[in-house]
Amino acid sequence: MDRNELLAKNRWKVRYSYTCTCDPTCYYEKDGRHTTTTFLNGGEQDQGTEAVADHLAQFHKQEGVKVEEVWQETDAERDARIAARQREAADEARGIWWGMGGAN
Repeated sequence: MDRNELLAKNRWKVRYSYTCTCDPTCYYEKDGRHTTTTFLNGGEQDQGTEAVADHLAQFHKQEGVKVEEVWQETDAERDARIAARQREAADEARGIWWGMGGAN
């Protein structure tokens, strides 16, 4: 399976929280924890939430990881992600990219 076929699949997402280790503690954290959402890429969802938590803790070097939800993106989410990627590629081809600092 090539890269485009992989990107066109409905990917697995995970919402999780982890202990805030910032000094001083961030003003936007909730109950001493950060919450974020990311993609799973290595089939961790098939191994259960403990495996997902272990993977996230090791990969992102975060402490106290607690998985809140694991789900597969909907067709609409997938289509929006692909469209955004295509817009970014078209912008880059025209010489417009994120590193310009807003100087379009």
